[in-house]
Amino acid sequence: MQENTFREENYDNLIIALNRLGLPYEIVNVLPFTDEVEFQTDRTDVFPFGAVKLSRVSREFNWKPGSQLNDNHDYMVYKDYYKDNLLNYDSKIIRFGDKDFFQKELFFARPTQDTKVFTGKVFDMGEWMDYRDKALVNGHTTLLNENTEVQISTVKKLYNEIRFWIVKGEIVTASQYKLGNRVVLDDNIDNDAHTFCKKMVRLFELNDAFVMDLALTSNGYKIIECGCINSAGFYKADMQKLLMKIEERM
Repeated sequence: MQENTFREENYDNLIIALNRLGLPYEIVNVLPFTDEVEFQTDRTDVFPFGAVKLSRVSREFNWKPGSQLNDNHDYMVYKDYYKDNLLNYDSKIIRFGDKDFFQKELFFARPTQDTKVFTGKVFDMGEWMDYRDKALVNGHTTLLNENTEVQISTVKKLYNEIRFWIVKGEIVTASQYKLGNRVVLDDNIDNDAHTFCKKMVRLFELNDAFVMDLALTSNGYKIIECGCINSAGFYKADMQKLLMKIEERM
């Protein structure tokens, strides 16, 4: 588990759950601006929690189940399965270096891949241009460059946002993380959200384990994005239940 990756409360909850279940773990330091990770274990039955960088380490050392990040963690892949169930199915795909690409002043932008090279959010054109120009000159990662594919879409009104954790096709736990524009953590999730998520999981599973973020809109629930379970923030998820399911099924 990477040190200082998740919010302190959620980090503590993961530690508590690991200790309660008697599962061995190691807190590791990931060195900035390199692919180096300092760790002691020589075991290969490892499930990492932390930055995307750990997925590369996972492959290098042949950890199993290891990182669940794969080529399916890409909007360009899963859009063909989820289609208009996606919140931003109206997206335009551009290159990070493109300059003339959108007519509206406000827009939502995120990388098409779940690489965490920047956080998806609403930008205005001036803010985007400043961010893009600085990133291209001063960037510390080769993953974000002029050719990085970026998803651009219109701004939507969202009533709430919920993250679901899926293991082997089964919803294990869930947490609301936003209510309107406010951060509101709640593990009491309504049945309609669960039903919609189950339906989407039947359409396509990115890997043995992944997360799916949903939003309630004026047109019902939609998928915001799907992400790597190893790097996803925990919010108010039941970490003990999640760890038990990973141990049992993976």
